Amino acid sequence: TMSREEVLRAAEKLTPFQKAISLSAMTERPFAGKTTNGFGHDNKQPGTYVGAISGQLLFESSAKYESGTGWPSFFEAVPGGVLEREDPQDRADPARARMMGGVRIEVIDASSGAHLGHVFPDGPPPTGKRYCMNAGAMTFVPAARR
Repeated sequence: TMSREEVLRAAEKLTPFQKAISLSAMTERPFAGKTTNGFGHDNKQPGTYVGAISGQLLFESSAKYESGTGWPSFFEAVPGGVLEREDPQDRADPARARMMGGVRIEVIDASSGAHLGHVFPDGPPPTGKRYCMNAGAMTFVPAARR
């Protein structure tokens, strides 16, 4: 687990918007997101997605699917890569939670605690989960470069 100081130091390499996503739980516009190294939300290349701040392995491209939402979507995370918790912003603001359809489950990087997105119970088999991620909170590592 990274210390707060390590997280802030590692975040210095990010753009202001990427920092806002990762550290302040901002959300990128649908169909517009790019990973920190420029791969679009709809990238279909084989490889892995790692945390933009930590480098923690989060998702394999084999778990990525087209959800139609405009955000990178995965049906499963790499074991130990992410943590799921009730979204603290939804919990603190009942009006916001109502607008969002209830308190959402936030997905964070297990190493840095950075915000990645949310997980919903409307994904495909085999898990039925949809990890709806912000591309700007991740870096894509093409399979050929591993």
